[in-house]
Amino acid sequence: TLSFLAVVIVLTTTWLKALIHGFLGPRHKTIITMLEEIRIKVMRRIGQLREFCDTWITNISPMALKVLTENTTKSMKCNLEWNGEYGFEVKDSWDNTFVVNLGNQTCTCRSWMLRGIPCCHVIAALHFRKLEPINYVAHWYSKETYLKVYSHYIQPVTNMKMWPQSANPSVIPPVIKTLPGRPRKCRRKEQNENKTGKLSKRGVEMTCSLCHAKGHNKRGCHLNNQANAGR
Repeated sequence: TLSFLAVVIVLTTTWLKALIHGFLGPRHKTIITMLEEIRIKVMRRIGQLREFCDTWITNISPMALKVLTENTTKSMKCNLEWNGEYGFEVKDSWDNTFVVNLGNQTCTCRSWMLRGIPCCHVIAALHFRKLEPINYVAHWYSKETYLKVYSHYIQPVTNMKMWPQSANPSVIPPVIKTLPGRPRKCRRKEQNENKTGKLSKRGVEMTCSLCHAKGHNKRGCHLNNQANAGR
């Protein structure tokens, strides 16, 4: 069964993309230098996202406000019938009729349950009851929830020169051996991954382009051998 607990509009790996973009520069450096640069990038990223929350003009995110505004415009073309309690029959501009129940917070178009933002049918019913649609947006889009996500800060630290010196002997890095050829920049792929972006031809039976027979190519074809012998 479909669960409506995961209220999302678009599910993306935003943090993963940001980290991968951060790896592009420092990934060729030493371990400590790479981790320090990534730490700075993450610390700066969290600060920027928290500052972005100060630019909100309402208690919900700008993305949710944009969707709510678009649905409000669409709701102006809807006609509805009220059953006297919580139920509504709402007909939109495409002559589709949906059932809205404000008590259960459901709509048969399922957009409200999936997104957590009132659809045009729900907004038409809320306006009929003189209710504010922004109060029915899921709390996942609120400023309070947004700040909780980025409430864990990356604390600043001193540089390596101020770190305490260890009494243990220093570990000398291994001697770097320069290998022949151009240095590889691509990551090492797993055994179950395709080595290239092309589809593997393993298991595909080859077909000769001369005699159109299966099991060999034109190099081993008897027609090609006869032509070479005649020369």
